[in-house]
Amino acid sequence: MRTYVQQTAPEQLVEEMGLGAAAIGEIITEIRSKLPGAETPPALEPDAARFRLFDSITIFLKNVAQRQPLMVVLDDLHWADRSTLLLLEFVAREIGTSKISLVGAYRDIEVSRRHPLSQTLGALVREQLFHRVQLDGLTQQEVGELVQGSAGIDLTLEAAEAIHNRTDGNPFFVGEVTRHVTLENITEDPGWASIIPEGVRDAIGRRLNRLSDHCNQMLTTASVVGQEFEFRLLNSLMSDITEDQLLAAMDEAVEVQLIEELPNSVGLYQFTHALIQETLFEELSTTRRVRLHARIAEGLETLYGNDADVHAEELAYHFAEAQTLTGPEKLVRYSLMAGQQALASYAYDDALTYFEKGLAARDIALSGTDAACDEEAADLLFGLARARSNTVSGQQLVEAFAILSRAFDYYAEAGNVAQAVAAALFPIVTPSYRIPGITGLLARALTLVPADSHEAGRILCV
Repeated sequence: MRTYVQQTAPEQLVEEMGLGAAAIGEIITEIRSKLPGAETPPALEPDAARFRLFDSITIFLKNVAQRQPLMVVLDDLHWADRSTLLLLEFVAREIGTSKISLVGAYRDIEVSRRHPLSQTLGALVREQLFHRVQLDGLTQQEVGELVQGSAGIDLTLEAAEAIHNRTDGNPFFVGEVTRHVTLENITEDPGWASIIPEGVRDAIGRRLNRLSDHCNQMLTTASVVGQEFEFRLLNSLMSDITEDQLLAAMDEAVEVQLIEELPNSVGLYQFTHALIQETLFEELSTTRRVRLHARIAEGLETLYGNDADVHAEELAYHFAEAQTLTGPEKLVRYSLMAGQQALASYAYDDALTYFEKGLAARDIALSGTDAACDEEAADLLFGLARARSNTVSGQQLVEAFAILSRAFDYYAEAGNVAQAVAAALFPIVTPSYRIPGITGLLARALTLVPADSHEAGRILCV
């Protein structure tokens, strides 16, 4: 959507997004600069706000498809977070007869019964237009066609059979193998089959062994950064080589198609396949991983400067992985920020994870009656209560309310009336389930504000 917004005229965007532009602008900030009239949408209850966002995105896609049939391809769905999968379920239910085709791909070996994608597939299978296609390995004939089309090599039946047997027809494995051999190897030297890797690690390892030490060092460091990485960050991390040497190493990796530059960007790269990054990452010892995560986290803080808060999710990840070296302070800080940002974009499941990580780092148990020991802990508890209330129901709401009450206790004790009132007014009540203690909490909040104040009126209206 971001790319589409950047490439489309404002008049067309207004026509396609309509009133939904303001809601979509909450997650695609480029809309606000391109459509200055797209003001911040009015505040709604969390569930209603998420519905508004999902509905606005669906209407936008359907309007785009009226101009030209639209196919949306979602690769590697086994890495999608729960919030993204919920949006996928919503769009799939609503597109109906629209000229939209949603195509998703995932590795089934990554999806267990407890995986979030498993739940989504169970929901989608009930849709009339849903079709699942099992992509088995290529046949021997298809292996020959793939090699001929990609490498220009006409395989003999024996060579095609050898490649098929060694790769089980996995297209990635086939592609890796054909990069290592020549027509002469295949047609004249039967011994080439012995160097075909059993798995992708062997194939990638063979390619890595051909690279310079600087290139391998760069790729190993980048694998800890993630699937995408920035030249500026690597340059700050690899102080033992010059900038020119690092650029040469990156050019070397690009040439052999291990990494690629992202389009329309300067200095931003990504691994051409996630398995390459995973292979490099898993070769590292735990000690080295932790030390690299620590350096990356601190390097990113310096790189982002005053904008570090915007990248809270990324920083929280690296500080979590490096906690044994860097301590809990920054992990808690960025987990809190990332959780609050997830709440703002209705990604409640993600918010849960961040707040729980922050509380665990502070060693604050979720059970108990003691008030939070400081405002940061209270903010984590308040955030967790909000996230839980939007992901659970029934008796579990009582647990969310207990966490909310602990946050209220601290705010009240510290004299932070605004936050105490915000906690008391949070809409944790549902029409079908009344939670004991809410009336008492509201009564306590009422004692904190003047009787004729606006806040008192809001409390009395609940």
